[in-house]
Amino acid sequence: RGAMSCTTGSSVNREERQKSIGVPQRCWCGRKVDLLVSKTNENPYRRFYRCQGALQRQTESHLFKWVEVAMAEELEEQKVEIGKAFAELERMGGDCIALGRCLKSQFGSLEARVCQLENDAKLREAEECSNKRKAVFGAYRHLGVAVFVAGGLALVYKAFCG
Repeated sequence: RGAMSCTTGSSVNREERQKSIGVPQRCWCGRKVDLLVSKTNENPYRRFYRCQGALQRQTESHLFKWVEVAMAEELEEQKVEIGKAFAELERMGGDCIALGRCLKSQFGSLEARVCQLENDAKLREAEECSNKRKAVFGAYRHLGVAVFVAGGLALVYKAFCG
């Protein structure tokens, strides 16, 4: 209520209507607020906000607020909002760190899996190569036996028929 002490009058109704925090844009009645300069002897050249309808309806309590009070309230509101923003940034920073750790772990697992797949592929390739060598060697051996047998038969044929 200390911030409201700048309002004119002291009726409860007026204070309830003027719960505007910070720099006001509109009065409770919906009219825009003007920025004016005081010409009184008590507050010479002091700036204030006042509802545009205040002059026409002087029996009603429309918005009135000194600029320095409005600015102090505005700064307090901004401090709160900045505090919330920093808290959110800290939370997001923690989330980013946790996400980084999770990704690092997943990349490590994926890297190990890729290495395992590469090793498996090399083993399969080596087995296929070995199997081809065995097949070729077996084919050469069978070919050698066939040549040997064929050569022997040719000799036997020459001996008997020849």
